[in-house]
Amino acid sequence: MDLIKRLSLNKYRVDKESHIRVNLDICRTCSEKPCIKVCPAGTYERSGDVIEVHYERCLECGAALVACPFSAITFKFPEGGVSFRFG
Repeated sequence: MDLIKRLSLNKYRVDKESHIRVNLDICRTCSEKPCIKVCPAGTYERSGDVIEVHYERCLECGAALVACPFSAITFKFPEGGVSFRFG
C-alpha cells in the first residue's frame, strides 16, 4: 500500500485551537524555513517572510520542532489528536 493510501486511513479529531505555536518574530529571521521541507503532512507553508500553520494536518511526528534551528515552534499534544490505523 502506498503512503498516500496509508495516510488516508488515519483518523483525526481536530481541536478547535491550534496545538502549534510559532514565534513569528523569530520565524521572520529564518530564511530557509526547514520546517516546511521536513513536515510530511504539509502543515507548514510559507506566507511572506513567516510560515502559516495548518495544524489540522499535523501528524504529531515532531519533525518541525527538530528542524527549526531557532526553536521558534512550540508544540503540545492536541486533545483530539491522530489515531493511526496502519503501521
